[in-house]
Amino acid sequence: MGQMMKAGLFRLMAAASVICLSAGSAGARSLEIDSTLFYSNQILACPTDSSITIRVVPRAALRMYYEYGASSSSYSSQSETIQTTPSVPAVITLKNLLPNTRYFYRLRYQIPGSSSFIAGDGCTFTTRRSKGSTFVFTITCDSHLYDKKGIPSMMEVTMGNIAADRPDFDFEMGDTFGDDHTPATTTLQDMMQLHLNTMKYIGLVCHSAPFLFVLGNHEGESGYYMNQTPPNNIAVYGTLARKYYYSFPSPGGMYTGNSTVEPYGIGLPQNYYAFEWGDALFVILDVYRYPTASDSPGLWDWTLGKEQYDWLKQTLESSSAKFRFVFAHHVRGYGRGAVAIAKNFEWGGYENNGTTWGFSTNRPGWAMPVHQLMVRNGVNIFFQGHDHLFAQEVLDGLIYQECPMPSDSTYMIGYLANADAYTSNQLNGSGHIRVTVSPTQTKVDYVQAYLPRDTNAVQRNGRIAFSYTVLPKITAIDPGQASPPMFELGQNFPNPFNPSTAISFQLPAVSFVSIEVFDLLGRKVTTLVNEVCQPGQHTVRWDGAGSPSGVYYYRLHALGAVATKKAILIR
Repeated sequence: MGQMMKAGLFRLMAAASVICLSAGSAGARSLEIDSTLFYSNQILACPTDSSITIRVVPRAALRMYYEYGASSSSYSSQSETIQTTPSVPAVITLKNLLPNTRYFYRLRYQIPGSSSFIAGDGCTFTTRRSKGSTFVFTITCDSHLYDKKGIPSMMEVTMGNIAADRPDFDFEMGDTFGDDHTPATTTLQDMMQLHLNTMKYIGLVCHSAPFLFVLGNHEGESGYYMNQTPPNNIAVYGTLARKYYYSFPSPGGMYTGNSTVEPYGIGLPQNYYAFEWGDALFVILDVYRYPTASDSPGLWDWTLGKEQYDWLKQTLESSSAKFRFVFAHHVRGYGRGAVAIAKNFEWGGYENNGTTWGFSTNRPGWAMPVHQLMVRNGVNIFFQGHDHLFAQEVLDGLIYQECPMPSDSTYMIGYLANADAYTSNQLNGSGHIRVTVSPTQTKVDYVQAYLPRDTNAVQRNGRIAFSYTVLPKITAIDPGQASPPMFELGQNFPNPFNPSTAISFQLPAVSFVSIEVFDLLGRKVTTLVNEVCQPGQHTVRWDGAGSPSGVYYYRLHALGAVATKKAILIR
């Protein structure tokens, strides 16, 4: 039954592909290959330190291969040559690449009846960066082209700005493909068309910046829909269409993620995953697939699911990356805002009144709520969308970054509707987020986009409307140094402390001792000890006077060694 269902679904996919391609590619610009022979530009995905995957959808039966090399003037290697089928994605993986290397590549294709191969324009990509590298990545969210909230011409301006940033990869943060507005009547053909139509916009950037994706609510791949008359529902249709046209990371090599095989021809859903790149950890969550209570579950009905939660916990705890970024379409999947709803239910542990602790009762056996898990493990920024504006908030030292629409030609959709759900730094406009990661800091820019007709001295396309930096968080003992003996936080560690915590250490010999306290951004808050200490047991206390709630790090230098401990201050 499973194989028959899979075969039937993919026959529908092929039929939907032909229907979609007949619509043409009007509106797509800056293609690097012939748009009369290909629906959109090629799209890079799944970069590693030694490989990358390229997808392109041909309109005709062609022979094709890629040539590539570390110089734009010399393509020293080439991929296998394949025969394509009209309207079916052609997938080629370039292998045996060198890490931390910029590559140049171009498509070579042969038209039926021709004896020569035509060369496409040159594109580029970079394999996984080594630690100590500086790189850029970009983020867009909620393009909503499928329901006409988003405007194609506005989307093209934003994608042009992203291309100018030359990012190592580009995140699309959901509500990209849609559309769950008619869940009872949306067909597999509908889902196929939605996913294919979006390729021409993604291809404006992702020919030279691998495509990374975060599922949104309007993709329809929710646990609730998955259970409605399976496999005939939009969740199955959406997953199959997404995987048919695009490539996503699976566990193995530099990626970890969901290893559970799903039925109905889905296989690995490739819905959540993580990887390290340079000095940063990237964690992508799916906040929709596991709630099943309703099409928009709230309160304790919403959940990441225990399997995804345990994976998130292990991923954060096992990483030694200086910077840690977590991505999801929205806090708890639904609602509006970030900090205002991050304190409750599975995400923050409290009941709806904000004062009654309900986590232990509702999530027995779970270590701690999602927010506290991120705070305790040094996550710098949680990136989200859903609310269609720019906003930046901080809770317990963790930055919640709401990402703007890239396609809002009114520049006000999300700001008028949802700005009051946030507490700080709300801005209108359309555009993208640019993030520059270096060994010493991460810089986040809100790059605004304007249509030519709306450009003036104030509204300049490419204008930086908001910018900030974050520093590495202190999460581990400095490399290459041993721990001083008997360095402990008092009996309250690692639980929240109030009003004070005891810091104890034992010295076997006379030593100069320094104990400093740092906040989550790596800024020194106070010095508790800075003197010569005699052998024996020593205890000092810090009550956090004048400091807000959050995670703090205690760094002790003694006997030529250094150690770091952390605890949470709750006021």
